[in-house]
Amino acid sequence: MLHSGQQHRSFIVRSQWLLPVSCRPLENAWLRVERGLVTGFGTWPPHSQNTLQVIDLGNTVITAGFVNAHTHLEFSSCQKPFSTAGGLHKWIRDVVSWKREQSTSCTDSNQNNAAIVAGIHESAACGVVALGEIATTNTSYHKILNRPRIRVFREFLGLHSPTSQDGLAREATCLRDAQRLSRSGMAVGLSPHAPYSTQWNIGQTVVIASKTNSRGRRWQRKKNRRLTPVAMHLAESQLEAEFLKTQTGHFRTLFEDLGVWPDQTPNLASTADWISFLAKSDRGLIIHGTFLHDDHIALSRLTLHRQKLIAVVCPRTTLALSGKLPPVSEFKKAGIRVCLGTDGRGSNPDLSIRAEAACLIDSGLATPQEALSMISVNGAWALGFENRTGCIATGRPADFVILRPSVSPNTADEATATIFDCTTKVVATFRGGRPIAGDFL
Repeated sequence: MLHSGQQHRSFIVRSQWLLPVSCRPLENAWLRVERGLVTGFGTWPPHSQNTLQVIDLGNTVITAGFVNAHTHLEFSSCQKPFSTAGGLHKWIRDVVSWKREQSTSCTDSNQNNAAIVAGIHESAACGVVALGEIATTNTSYHKILNRPRIRVFREFLGLHSPTSQDGLAREATCLRDAQRLSRSGMAVGLSPHAPYSTQWNIGQTVVIASKTNSRGRRWQRKKNRRLTPVAMHLAESQLEAEFLKTQTGHFRTLFEDLGVWPDQTPNLASTADWISFLAKSDRGLIIHGTFLHDDHIALSRLTLHRQKLIAVVCPRTTLALSGKLPPVSEFKKAGIRVCLGTDGRGSNPDLSIRAEAACLIDSGLATPQEALSMISVNGAWALGFENRTGCIATGRPADFVILRPSVSPNTADEATATIFDCTTKVVATFRGGRPIAGDFL
């Protein structure tokens, strides 16, 4: 039996179905792993076993490990989501109140770290091998053992002028955190929070910083330059557009009540302008985009820059906060890549990326095959991990998940569909040939 925490082992696994994503599904398949890499796969039997241990998993499906491209792990200690009944602005009020209560505790740092660790382990148990994490605090992610790959997006926000004392202090703290994460070996991204909470000038700082970090982290070959993606929450609420134009309404009231509305009128930008700005970064993640289809200028700019931008949707969060699902059909028609995230336990009951995909499948917005791409290869591209994870291919790291369906699938389509069946169990999750969750005989 292999257990989480063991060193790299070389072995061959046999399963009823192998869904590599990189090529067609295989029935009665085998997958060979040596020193953390995939060194072959095909239809049973393999040409040579090379004295490797063979583990027959019987009625299982093996596929590429899942990618959760957007989450807030700091909320992983929440036993249930905050109320979403009043919409985004009322939900934000509850979130800020909760965070302020947390910050008054002398053990706030330890509580936050424990929540993040719990969220990471829950994600791995759900089959996730890579995470896009929005970070608001100084956390040592690199010290967490048996974890998925993580792209840590340090969040920037603030309505005060960037040239004010408060604004300068915020920016300096965020940039230092990002640099510290980068020096520790973590994959880093940057995240201006949202148009309604972030001065336009901060965006300039973020894009410049992303370019600087990318140039500073070059490898020997230019094509392997490390990216510094930029992620931003956009078009989450119908009230958002009104506020950006007039700086009045529920968001203005919210910020005044919270005591964060500045004396000097903040310089806010439209969703369309932010999309153009994100396109200047190495890679841009458009988070949520719930009402983007109502903003033709913004959607056209996203379409124009679709080679550098991707839509990251969180279906269950969007449904809870807005009463509707993300405009996935419009994104697909425009040729825009789509991947999925779970947001976090502040708006979701769990961190199951399969449940997010099932939400789209059940509503008819995606086929099981499209959903599998969204939580694998597309998510990997969003995080800049496309050369390391997102599919099973010879010579690549052995990032995969083993699932056991309650009913044996007879066709490739059934095998793909069973991934998203709530009765299908995750047996084990492997990152680079090592189990990070579960076990198997």
